[in-house]
Amino acid sequence: MPKIFRKSFEVRWDDVDLNGHLRSTRYLEYANTARLDFLKEAGLNVLALQRSGFAAVLLGEEVCYLREIFLAEVVSVSSQVVGLSMDCARWRFQHTVSREDGNEAAVVLSRGAWIGVNTRKISAPPTGVQAALEAIRSADCEVL
Repeated sequence: MPKIFRKSFEVRWDDVDLNGHLRSTRYLEYANTARLDFLKEAGLNVLALQRSGFAAVLLGEEVCYLREIFLAEVVSVSSQVVGLSMDCARWRFQHTVSREDGNEAAVVLSRGAWIGVNTRKISAPPTGVQAALEAIRSADCEVL
């Protein structure tokens, strides 16, 4: 069974909008933070990767809002790779944001790639990155 990475966030006062619910951009920020923490937990140092010539770039994001989230709630973001090129240069993450009661509140689909810092071209990442991405690959992961 594929592993799913999870990270929790407490909704702070500056996370909500005038309607009193989690503001739209915060869903994306939670997803991005979860993705970065996944890399850290996998033993990958993003700054070291950049120094070695690799960086992740975001190519697009899509959010499907399902339920409201309010101030002081604790939400969980579950992250899984749902698309991956054969060389792991291109990737697609699905981040599911769930409320404390377990109900899904949003789904964030993030598309991205690894680039060579010097060439500025999409490139296959180092072996350690590939292994980390493979570890949280969904059972129905699409080949990109």
